[in-house]
Amino acid sequence: MPSKSNKVLFRRDPSFARCPSCASINTLHRSRSRNWREAVIKNISLFKIYRCNKCGWRGYLSTLIITLLSVRNLIIYLLLAIGAGLIVTEVLKRFIR
Repeated sequence: MPSKSNKVLFRRDPSFARCPSCASINTLHRSRSRNWREAVIKNISLFKIYRCNKCGWRGYLSTLIITLLSVRNLIIYLLLAIGAGLIVTEVLKRFIR
């Protein structure tokens, strides 16, 4: 039986997604940046520039997707980290006295 993935964020390829403008499938492809501002956004963020072959739409799409399961896992990880931090501080308080 295949196990479920415990990843918080999933990488996806938006070129297989629907176009935000015309809703056609598999018409998106990566586009080059036109100026320095687009190049900076493309290089430092999770958003990449895409263009639709059918309608000509051009814009940014995220390469990561967050699912309900990943939000649940993220909350569990945060609660575990906070709990571990509280336990460590209490243990240190008792030994430092």
